[in-house]
Amino acid sequence: MSEELCKAIDGIEEFFVFDSESQKYTFKDKIFNAYCTNKNCDTESQKLSSAFMGLLDYFKSIEDGNLEDDKLAQYAILWFSYKISQNKNIELIRGTMYDILKRNDWFGEHSDSIENRKDTIEIHYLYLNRLYNFLKGICETINKCKGSSNSNGCQESAEKCSGLYRACILQLPWREICNPYCSVLTNLKKDYDKIREKYSDKNLPKLELTEGLFECNVECSKQEERYKARGAAQHRLSDGSEIGTSPKASLPDSSVPPTSKYYNSKI
Repeated sequence: MSEELCKAIDGIEEFFVFDSESQKYTFKDKIFNAYCTNKNCDTESQKLSSAFMGLLDYFKSIEDGNLEDDKLAQYAILWFSYKISQNKNIELIRGTMYDILKRNDWFGEHSDSIENRKDTIEIHYLYLNRLYNFLKGICETINKCKGSSNSNGCQESAEKCSGLYRACILQLPWREICNPYCSVLTNLKKDYDKIREKYSDKNLPKLELTEGLFECNVECSKQEERYKARGAAQHRLSDGSEIGTSPKASLPDSSVPPTSKYYNSKI
């Protein structure tokens, strides 16, 4: 992750502002109007999609047009999820974010990047926002470690990243979207590891997990195994077969898809 990318994320927060009282977004920079129909966004959804297109455009410019296997599109989606979840008037059900983006006139310009990451867009915003917190933590670490003699601030920020990373593993989404979720988390972890290597003289901590936790892809595989085992057990029961041993009591796991109410932003 580059310093320029972090500046872009910080910058859009200054130029695209949400007012919690009016529940409205405001462009502090007229450049975003270029992504509106007839250069005029008259709904909050249009403002959101225009800001996203502007951010994605800028990401492309600072990375020479290379989205690094859609990684930067993933990061733009994290910001978009965070920003849209601020607005209580927008009901966040599955497909809301994608539909808002698709109605933007600039969708065709970025359709490949967005379509390739449609599985990411459909992840519930609570999970995406945890990933966004990790992204912001990495950017904060970059800002505090670059050319700074404040080693304590640099270390503290890096240690915070460890906690944010663990939080992302502890609360994985259900199995259908576990892999796209892990794709984003893996990219974030790789970016942190690059920062740790770049500032090797500052001895930044590794992103370590507590005992019993494994890397995201491993945890997703475990979810899939539990799902298949449960399906096999149910199949045997439906055939009238007896199961030799009683299943052990356990907490519900995240491989079970939530009800439709789960996607409602008012949970």
